[in-house]
Amino acid sequence: MVGMGSIEVNWENFLRKGDEPSFSFIYNAHVDDLFSYGISMGFQKENCKDAIQDTFYKLYISRDHLKHVENITAYIFKSFKYRLFDMAKKISGAVDIDATAELFIIDVTVLDDLIDEETKDIIKNKVTSLLKSLTANQREVVYLKYMIGLQHKEIAEILGIEEESSRKLLYRAIETLRKKANGENQPNGLQLILFLYSFSRLF
Repeated sequence: MVGMGSIEVNWENFLRKGDEPSFSFIYNAHVDDLFSYGISMGFQKENCKDAIQDTFYKLYISRDHLKHVENITAYIFKSFKYRLFDMAKKISGAVDIDATAELFIIDVTVLDDLIDEETKDIIKNKVTSLLKSLTANQREVVYLKYMIGLQHKEIAEILGIEEESSRKLLYRAIETLRKKANGENQPNGLQLILFLYSFSRLF
């Protein structure tokens, strides 16, 4: 999960001096989150790895032209996302970004020490089902907010929407999840609700 303070300091060092340790810090702080984000958008592992390398190579050689960038994390995620779309376009022709977004999925993971194995599988399946009740855009905003830890300003920049729209999108997603969870009449319904709370607090 991305931590903002140190990234901003290292970004300033990289911009001013081309400091390579600072650039490495920025890379290491983002690489895992970018990879999982690309996978969630439905891209293959090798394509995600290539897009990450391309994104950071372009970042490195463009240092003198990036002083306008106010939020480096949002800029990196957006650049990575569009690099993936560019790669897909070269392979298969025109790519509809909106259509591709419909593939967005969240791979539900559960903390190993939270519950026993049998219950874990049951709850994982239920939460996966709940997440499928969301639109692709709602799943993406939930992912970026709770699993990556981004702020709404950053999410809005990545998705190309207004900050207020990002807030509304997340609110509607959480309301949908809450209503569907409250309607569960199956065993472990209480655990399911507790897990959803843990999902939003612990990832």
